[in-house]
Amino acid sequence: MAPKQPQQDIILPMTNDYMQQIVRRKKNHEFRRYRIASSVQRVWFYLKAPLSHIEYVCEIDLARTRDPGDHPLPDDGLGNTEFNEHHKDWDGYDFAYRVRSVYRLVEPIKLAELKARYGIKCAPRGLVYTPKSIKNAVNWRELDCIWTDEVSEAHSSGQTSAKSGLKGTLKEESWTGLTGKRLKIGELDDLDEVFPCLYTHPTENKDSR
Repeated sequence: MAPKQPQQDIILPMTNDYMQQIVRRKKNHEFRRYRIASSVQRVWFYLKAPLSHIEYVCEIDLARTRDPGDHPLPDDGLGNTEFNEHHKDWDGYDFAYRVRSVYRLVEPIKLAELKARYGIKCAPRGLVYTPKSIKNAVNWRELDCIWTDEVSEAHSSGQTSAKSGLKGTLKEESWTGLTGKRLKIGELDDLDEVFPCLYTHPTENKDSR
């Protein structure tokens, strides 16, 4: 039996207010309570109600932490200083992911379409791996590039640079279906599949920072 290929794309829920901070380049890190698998290169953001659709895809760097001895984040975006200084509103948000690009889908994928065409049973409430059927259906030649930076050295090995676009990088992955699986803290790096209706990270009680 051939080994499963690492997943490179995930879906994360997001409020539109936070999303627009990233789109406008006011916020350049996404803060989460858990470590996203190191194989993940892109986040497909599902914008919560009343929009209820996937509209943006962002390339991200590997997780940055704030353990003793870690280098602080540069003070160049919303939330970076609070993350570095362990502000009380950032309690538990111990992982920071630098956003390296923002692409916008020409036609957002609405919740009804996610259910009818792509096997996602309900609105994503936590981390979900992006089904291969969605990646195959998106016409990357029509993606609207909002902005892009160079992909950092730490996460560039084997990846396509943001400046060269995302075309040709998505069809190499496999998707073997959806299985129900709940996680314990620390299991995300080994997760292959997540059932989108059942999975919510056990410490994820609020939106991202």
